[in-house]
Amino acid sequence: MSDPAPATTTEQTLWTGTVSNLHYAGKWILVVILLAAVVTSFWPVLPDLGLMLWAARAALVVIALLLICWIQIDRLRRRYVVTNKRVSVEYGIINRISNEVRIPDIRSINLRKTGLSGLLGIGRVEFSSAATDDADVIFWNTPEAEKVRDLVRSLQP
Repeated sequence: MSDPAPATTTEQTLWTGTVSNLHYAGKWILVVILLAAVVTSFWPVLPDLGLMLWAARAALVVIALLLICWIQIDRLRRRYVVTNKRVSVEYGIINRISNEVRIPDIRSINLRKTGLSGLLGIGRVEFSSAATDDADVIFWNTPEAEKVRDLVRSLQP
């Protein structure tokens, strides 16, 4: 009589995330200031400055759009994933680099929340295995960092 094959569970994604938008608060404020400068510059001006004022408005709008694009690209280049079997982080847009640690191999989970963003629940979660001195997987500026840490703890044997 042969022993039944061990039941294999499929991998399920339990949490995915990226860098919090609040990490970019300073840049978002700058975008708002630039766009406010464009809107408030519609007051009547001397006719001599008309063309120059329109050029300045266009430049401010272009700078604001470039900042918005930069923020979105920077957020897209990092993806954090917690499954029932592993914790992983992927870097890059065109070239993808992935670091992962199996849940049973995690020996320590460190959480760091600092400043105003820490008060809002944004933090850095570091997952380390016994294989290295440094953290193997780091979730930078993660929203609900404590929730992520507790989720991974609950998955450990």
